[in-house]
Amino acid sequence: MSRADDIPRRPTPLLRWGPALLKLEMFRPSGSCAGRAAEVWDWSGAGAPVIEASGNEAIAAAAWARYQGVRIAIVPRGVFTHEMRETLKLWGVPVGPQQRATLPGLDSDAAVPLFARSLGAELLEDLKTAPPLLVAPAGDRAALLGALSVLRERWPEVRGVALVAADEELPDLPREALLPQEVERVAVTRAQAAQARSGVARELGLLAGHAAAAAAVYAHEHGGVALVTSPGEREFSLDRPP
Repeated sequence: MSRADDIPRRPTPLLRWGPALLKLEMFRPSGSCAGRAAEVWDWSGAGAPVIEASGNEAIAAAAWARYQGVRIAIVPRGVFTHEMRETLKLWGVPVGPQQRATLPGLDSDAAVPLFARSLGAELLEDLKTAPPLLVAPAGDRAALLGALSVLRERWPEVRGVALVAADEELPDLPREALLPQEVERVAVTRAQAAQARSGVARELGLLAGHAAAAAAVYAHEHGGVALVTSPGEREFSLDRPP
C-alpha cells in the first residue's frame, strides 16, 4: 500500500503520437502535474495555510492537504471553471481573493527543483535520444522549467516552448508568464485550443484540458515532447454550443 508522501514520486506514462511523445501528467492522482511539487510545503507552524493557485493547482493542493489532514484556503489565479470550484467546494476548501498567500505555490520558483527531481528524472530515463523541444502550457511553468533544466544537462540543444493565450485566457493558458528569455512563447487562440482538445480526444481517446491538448498538438506538428498536464473533464463548462 502506498503512503501519501509516495504520491509525488509516482511515474506517468509516455505515449507516442507520430513524431511526438506525450508525457501524460493528466493521469497523476490529483489529475495534473502540480501534485509533484507538494513537497515544497512545510506545514509546521503554518497555521491555516493559504495558497495562491490556478484551478488545477488548487485541486492538487486540496488533495495533498487532505492526505496530510490540513485545512487550506485558496487565493485564485487565472481561470477557474465551474467544475474546479465545485470540486473544491466538495472538499471544503474556500476560494477567495480576500486572503493573502502564506505558503509558496505549486508553480513557484521553489517548486522548479522538485519538478526537476521527479518529472525531469523520469523523462531523462525514458528518452534515448535528444528531443527537439519540450512544450507545455505557460501555466505549468515550474514543471516546464524543472524538466527542461534536466534535459538540457544532457542535451543542451533542447528547445523550451511555452504556450500562452492569444486572446481569451483558459485554465493553465495565461497571456503572460514569468519565463526566461530562452524559452519560446507560442500564442494559442481559444479556437485552436478547442480544436486541439477535440482532435486529441478523437485520435487518441484522451480527454485532456484545452491547454494540455494544445501542447500535444504542437509536439505532434513539430516533433518533441509535450507535457499533457491536466484532464479535460474539468473544462466541459467552457464548451460553447454550436
